[in-house]
Amino acid sequence: MITLAQAFQAAGGRWLKNPLPDTTPLQGGAFDTRRLGQAHIFFALKGEAADGHDHLGRLTGSAVRLAVVHRENLPPGFLEGFGGAVMLVEDTLRALGLLGRAMVDKYRPRVVAVTGSYGKTTAKEVISHVLAGQHRVLKTPGSLNNEIGLPITLLDLDGSQDTAVLEFAARHVGDIDLLGAIAPPDVAVLMNVGRAHIGVFGSQEAIYRAKGEIFNHLRPGGLAVVLAEDAKLALLAYQAPLDLPPRVATFGLETGDYQACGVTRDPLGCQRFTGVHGTARLDFVTAIPGPHGLYPILAAWAVARELGVADEETARRAAVHPQQKGRAQLKRTPMGALLVDDTYNASPETVVNLIRTLEGMEGTNRVLVLGHLSEQDDWEAQALETIGASLKPPITLCLVHDPAAPQTADRLEDAVQRAGSSCRVEGHPDFDDLLAALRKLDRAGTLIGIKGSRSAHLERVVLALEGRLVQCPKPSCGLLIHCADCHRL
Repeated sequence: MITLAQAFQAAGGRWLKNPLPDTTPLQGGAFDTRRLGQAHIFFALKGEAADGHDHLGRLTGSAVRLAVVHRENLPPGFLEGFGGAVMLVEDTLRALGLLGRAMVDKYRPRVVAVTGSYGKTTAKEVISHVLAGQHRVLKTPGSLNNEIGLPITLLDLDGSQDTAVLEFAARHVGDIDLLGAIAPPDVAVLMNVGRAHIGVFGSQEAIYRAKGEIFNHLRPGGLAVVLAEDAKLALLAYQAPLDLPPRVATFGLETGDYQACGVTRDPLGCQRFTGVHGTARLDFVTAIPGPHGLYPILAAWAVARELGVADEETARRAAVHPQQKGRAQLKRTPMGALLVDDTYNASPETVVNLIRTLEGMEGTNRVLVLGHLSEQDDWEAQALETIGASLKPPITLCLVHDPAAPQTADRLEDAVQRAGSSCRVEGHPDFDDLLAALRKLDRAGTLIGIKGSRSAHLERVVLALEGRLVQCPKPSCGLLIHCADCHRL
């Protein structure tokens, strides 16, 4: 919560209109007039497809008390009809960041920042859940993890939270540095570095630089938590431009400061293991299917110890993993097949993780459904080689649905053959044809893992196999929201 006067001071603008007292309390922010909720501050941002200034008329009658704009030619009648204050700034996005930082400075929660090429949302959720047993936690909702979503999240600080668990994402070098400047972390967690968005970054080295920026604003005495299995990650922490070297804690499978040893798994691929840290031994059970499910728990254990959470509390809460839409959700079809709905997004590494998950589950037939992998560009061939080398028994079939690039199936099949595997690859660019092929396989004992980039919208496959066919008039969709949440359907 921040007052109108404090918001004005932080953003450095000037009033176009201010009928409210300086002490007017403000909490919560929004940038989409279709989703205002109870937000008190609206930021008129200009994007590639829309300009928030054009929709300011929708603020009338809402809970919004402050509109932040960067142009004076506003819709006719808006200033007269809107009952709140209107502040003019040079850049609304920069003003949003400044207000986010003002909230951090005002309430000073312990900030836990989480990033990685993949799995960062799952890690953020596990860490938040573990800490919430003893701390009052504000966390990044969903994937509001960029220069807009992060400060919007921080505007919900009201003094009741003592900890903020924030997800940091990057599409370019410099993005995470900006987020760290808004919310300097006390604990910075780097889960991994892969090839997600390599077509945008341009090189693997650039991705390392971008993810390593999470340590740039680590507060004095702060802790860096990194995957031990990639030695470059700890080096990134030590190379950060800090006055004092950070403390570093590593985690990994039978390696690092926090280790998973004696790993076993149940029929659904969820693991049990002994966590080892120094002389401490702790029994963990994961609710995340797949061999990668232990890593968020190890990272959460390191963070929990730093924030004073008892080991027994960590193990108890880590065993209950909040389900997230499209992230390794297990679903049973009416005909009996078990779906692994991992449709939220995809990179070569996460496709391989899903393959490993299917391998570790009990079943008589294992099938992978693969959609488009976005932003690979010149590295697409390497991505297909990586996936092709992993497609081997007990995975028996891979169905590729990539309508914009039907040649993907042939290229993946070539990669599988080069790996000497007997796994079959079939191309199904037509959605109805894909569903027909899957329905022939839909029976008890069949495991179907479904994976693709957000733009592929393979959740439609999941919904259809569950008996909830999505009727969408668009053959392809640029919206990056889940079909079940789409206001157009």
